[in-house]
Amino acid sequence: MKKWTPILSGAVASALFASAGFAQETAKDIVLARLAAPVVAVTAAQTVTRPTQNAVGDAMAVSVLLESVNGTLTPKSTKTLFQTGDRFRVKILATRHARVSLYNTNPLGVTNPKPLWQGTLRVGEETVSPRLQLTGTSGVDQLHVVLEPVREANAFVWLGNWLRTTKDDASSKDIRLDVQNTPTATYLVNPQGQGLITTVRIAHTAY
Repeated sequence: MKKWTPILSGAVASALFASAGFAQETAKDIVLARLAAPVVAVTAAQTVTRPTQNAVGDAMAVSVLLESVNGTLTPKSTKTLFQTGDRFRVKILATRHARVSLYNTNPLGVTNPKPLWQGTLRVGEETVSPRLQLTGTSGVDQLHVVLEPVREANAFVWLGNWLRTTKDDASSKDIRLDVQNTPTATYLVNPQGQGLITTVRIAHTAY
């Protein structure tokens, strides 16, 4: 007889652990702990190194910096629904050196293979995109924040596979992703170190 183990959502798992008297580490806890990890001490003859992978795989924190009329930036999680005309930047902190790309899927569901922006992440250092503003007359634009995996030559093809897999089966065994949203940020952990994606949505209203 085939044995199987159900995959619990983060909220359900946390509740069960709490009721049993165990402390459950959240995605935020994991990301912040890894970002705070000290640089490894070495001799002058060696190259200074930082951790790139460990037991919890890839992890990152993402904030959408919403710009007000007077230029003030207010951090939001990627779960926040933004509106036509909103101006914002995307701030990313990651636990390994990596390339980050921003891809757009328009309201018709077509993803542009050319990223809107790409940047280089260094461990524990903030990377902020240029100011962004997606406009439209109807529907919802999706802006995918992609921490590219190490062993994928074509990030766009990998993105398409990820989006199809999560759309077809939210509990896919191929993608284990722990996500936690706070009012100011989104924290993501992929224990298998396969890269990470979080999506910002911009709603357009027809007039």
